[in-house]
Amino acid sequence: MASASLSASASAPPRRFIYNDHDMDQFLKSFCKKDLLQLTSAMGKSCSSATDFEYDPAHPLMELYPAMAALHGSLRQMQTWITDIPPDEHAKARFGNPAFKVWHARLLERSVSIAYVVLQVGKRYADAPHAAFDEATLQDASQQGYDAAATALSVNDIVDATDQALVQELSAYLQLAFGHPIRLDYGTGHESSFQVFLLSLCKLGCFGSTEKEPPSTKRMKATTLSLYSAYLAVCRQIQTDYMLEPAGSHGVWGLDDYHCLPFYFGACQLVAADADLELTPKSIHSDRVLRDEGDKYMYFGCIRYIKSLKKGAPFFESSPMLNDISALLSWSKVASGLLQLYEGEVLKKRVVVQHFVFGNVFSADWVPSVEEEAQAPKETFRSGRGSGNSLSPTEGQAPWANHHSRTTPSEFSPTKAPWAK
Repeated sequence: MASASLSASASAPPRRFIYNDHDMDQFLKSFCKKDLLQLTSAMGKSCSSATDFEYDPAHPLMELYPAMAALHGSLRQMQTWITDIPPDEHAKARFGNPAFKVWHARLLERSVSIAYVVLQVGKRYADAPHAAFDEATLQDASQQGYDAAATALSVNDIVDATDQALVQELSAYLQLAFGHPIRLDYGTGHESSFQVFLLSLCKLGCFGSTEKEPPSTKRMKATTLSLYSAYLAVCRQIQTDYMLEPAGSHGVWGLDDYHCLPFYFGACQLVAADADLELTPKSIHSDRVLRDEGDKYMYFGCIRYIKSLKKGAPFFESSPMLNDISALLSWSKVASGLLQLYEGEVLKKRVVVQHFVFGNVFSADWVPSVEEEAQAPKETFRSGRGSGNSLSPTEGQAPWANHHSRTTPSEFSPTKAPWAK
């Protein structure tokens, strides 16, 4: 994975580069796509590595680099925003409470402050990237991030030109990571924008690394599980309280209507745990396991969350792919397949990645087909309305989607995971 210096600069605001199949072909061959997949794989491998670190949800800052502790604090503050911006009780739409537009406007106002503080905390400890930090240091960094997410800051208020350019880029990625304020939806493209945000921070040394040395396995594992747990907490809150529509064809690009990566990281985490505990893919069907292990193990937490939302439907019917995956014999096979799924059904789908923006740290190495910046499609992917960028209901389906088979349990034909044999 290419690295970047904290002194790197950008010359223009991030913009779209993917408009048609030609641009998509260029993206698939690009270093930025390679870097994104490489970081995702490295985060997963760190979770599956046997180390003396085990994620403890009661102490989520353990082993983090201070910059990541600051980001964790910002995500914690973001969970409080919905108290100030409650859903509109008079809204009648099945999907998409209009109060989410106000929530997202706050994100736009405060994303610069969040990115700036994370960057500054990273710079403060740049001389000791591999040091072990005590609890007081990490708590202080987390509080700085928490306060940053409660503060509006304009990029023009940043004095240093390099910092201004970097924050402008980082905040653009963060702004795309929590759903669309016009379509009122959320999907794996937004999740991937959060991953782009993390990739950019990693390149800038904010994971605790240098240009020559990557983060330690222990620190990468802590970052993955802690940051994604905090990110999931925010996303689940806005998805349920604001009733965000699953992006894509009824959420088929997300294993739980919305997400993919937490399942991959969670499966990797269980690869390491499998040697000591009798936890197999079939364990998702045990209410006791989900109750006792769902806080510690991300995969079980994701399954528990799905079952809490879809109590009225049998699991094999509400989540056919996850049900099918539970028949696999090992967590390593589950993890390997989920990484393939993420690459094939997210990063290789233009309808998803066309919303990416590119800057200097996460950079496109091709000339886009459209020279002038154009807006991404604003219609929901499910609607089939609008310009040529919109999809019909059948065009938007993932290859394994078969809605006609879900009418009754007797008619249901379980969806097969692509790697299940």
